[in-house]
Formats: sequence, structure tokens, C-alpha cells
Amino acid sequence: MSIGTAVTTDANAAVISAIRAHHAQLASQLRALTADVLTSARAGHDAAPARRALEDWYRTELVPHAVAEEHALYSEGAELDRTRLLIDGMIAEHRSLVGLIGELGLARSAFDASTVAASALALFEVHLSKENDLLLPALDQSGIDLPAALDGMHEILGGHEHAGAGASQDGGCGCGCSHEHADSEPAAGPVAVQFGERPEPAAPSASPAGVPDGGLDVRLLPHGQRHEIIFGRLDALAPGEELLIVNDHDPKPLRYQTSALWPDRFEWTYREAGPQVWRVAITRVG
Repeated sequence: MSIGTAVTTDANAAVISAIRAHHAQLASQLRALTADVLTSARAGHDAAPARRALEDWYRTELVPHAVAEEHALYSEGAELDRTRLLIDGMIAEHRSLVGLIGELGLARSAFDASTVAASALALFEVHLSKENDLLLPALDQSGIDLPAALDGMHEILGGHEHAGAGASQDGGCGCGCSHEHADSEPAAGPVAVQFGERPEPAAPSASPAGVPDGGLDVRLLPHGQRHEIIFGRLDALAPGEELLIVNDHDPKPLRYQTSALWPDRFEWTYREAGPQVWRVAITRVG
């Protein structure tokens, strides 16, 4: 694919820098977790704890990132002749990664787990190289407004600031959302929820005004644990039951993630859609 000389706006340059920095962070984390699996296998130790940590990372970090990319970033490239085939290939790589994650969970030995983990790492690094060096420059050259396309997509931008959207100097994503600094507590590590397991539903918080009993005010949850707590509540729903969530921004990244993890399981009904408060009923279908 040929990439010509692009006239990059300051806002696009800041977003591209943030995405690449987040990619570098993800790659560093994945290398460390994969190395733990390989080291345990080579030493003849029980690799199960390292494998579970790697699975947790894939579920809580990679899957949300990949789903958000497809809906916010790849959708832009899919409309362009110059990037359509590249996008098709990168989506196929996402599917291959999901398949490898499934194989990791089914591995019967430390050797099998280490082989799958090493294959997934190699595929992920090639995938990131294509995105950094081919897709992002092509989208920029084509005139795509990246700050607008990625507004609110914390899973893609990570904790890096980006110009043109309320850039933050203290670790927020910079999207201008009020939730970024609402939590004074440090974010906890990933919740240990394996593929195919039913997480324990979190106890509902006290219901403030406008949140019915059994509803969930996302604004009161620790930011680093919000999606996992919601996943637990959703997975505990019986067919026909609903969970009403209240938030201070549109929870569309969460919708993309639930669609990827549980295709066709939930229906979303917006009962209030901003500009200050979003109330969404998520109903489990039969």
C-alpha cells in the first residue's frame, strides 16, 4: 500500500501519537505476560496462574480495544478505497486473535499454552505495525477527522491526551468527559473473569435519585472497574430481565464490547440520551 505525503493537522497528529503510545503500552504488557507463561513452561512449573493472568489481560484490555477500534476507527477506513482491503485484513486478524485466546483457555499443557501465547503475541505485534505505519497515516492523509471519530473512545486512546477534545494533563483520556477525574481511589487491577465463566455480580450501589432499585449508577463506580462490574451484572440477568445503567456520557463503547462478547444476547434502549445524563436499559433477550 502506498502512503503519500500527508498534510497532518495538529489535532490528528496528537491523536495518532496517543494511539501509538497506547499501542506501545499494550505491547509491553502483552510481552511481559507472555514471557511469564513461557518462563513457567520452560522451568516445568505450573503455568496455570500465568496463563490465567494472560487470559484476563486479553479479556479486559485487548477485546475492548479491538471492538472499539472496529466501530470507531476501522469503520472510517472501510469507506475508503485505499484502505478497504487493509481493514478487511486487520479485522480478520482480530478474529484470529480471538480464536487464539479461546485456544489458550483450552490448552491442556504448559507447552500447548506457551505455543498459543507466543503465536498470539507475534500476530498482535504484526497487527500493531500495520495499524501504526499503514492505517493511521492513510486515514490522516484522506482527511479523516480523527478526534471526532474517536471522541470518547478511551479503549483506543488509553490514558493519553489528544488535542482538540479537552486534552488533559493529569492522565485522563482528554475527551472532556466529567467521569475522568471523579475517582480519587487508584484503579484496581483487572477483575479475574475467565472466558466462559460467570462473574459474581457486584452488589448494587445505593440508588440515588433517578436510579431505580437494581439499577446501576456508573458514575459512582471506580473508573478502572466499571466495565467489569457491569459485565458481572449483565451476565447474571435472566432472559427478559433488564439492567438500567446511568452514566454521564454515551456508553457506546460498552455496547460494542458486550456485542463482541455476547452476540445478540442484549437489547439496548436509550431512555435518556444526554447531554448531561444517559439512562440506558439493557435487556437480556431469550
